Amino acid sequence: MGEGLRKALAFTGCGLWLGSSLMPLFGGAAKHRVLCRGATFDGQFDACFNDYLPVLELIAPLGALFLLYPFAVFASAVWAPEPGQRRQHWRLAPETGAAARFPWYTLLCTAGLVGAAWLASRYPLDPVTAPFMLFWTVFGLWFAGGATVTFQAGRARLGG
Repeated sequence: MGEGLRKALAFTGCGLWLGSSLMPLFGGAAKHRVLCRGATFDGQFDACFNDYLPVLELIAPLGALFLLYPFAVFASAVWAPEPGQRRQHWRLAPETGAAARFPWYTLLCTAGLVGAAWLASRYPLDPVTAPFMLFWTVFGLWFAGGATVTFQAGRARLGG
C-alpha cells in the first residue's frame, strides 16, 4: 500500500473520529423518527414522548475535539509504514513503528471495529437511518484495515 494512501487513511480516520461525535445527536433523532413514526401522544410519557434533553449529545463534539490529538497519534501509528519503509515525514507516528507495540494496536483496532459494528446494528433498518448505518460501517472498515495493517506488521516483526 502506498505511503500517500496510508496518510490519507490516517487523516480520514481523524475526520471519522470527529464525525462520530455527531452521530448520537443526529442519529438518535433519526432513530426516534423511525421508531415513533405515526405515534400519537396519549397523555403518558414513554420512549416517543418524553422531556429528555440531549445534553451529553451536545457536549460530545467538544470531547471529540479534546481527544482529537490522541486519536490522530493513534491513527498515524496504525497507518504509518514501519520506520525503515517511510519516505515521508510522519510527525505523529512513533519512531519505533506499530510492530513494536504488537498486538496492542491490533487489539485497539479490533475493539473499534466491534464498537462500530455494534453502533451500526443499533439503528432500525430504514432509509432515514441508512446514512448513519453507512457511517458506522465505513468507520468499522477503517478499523478493520488498521487491524490488518498492524497485524501484518507485527507478524513480520516476529518472523511469521
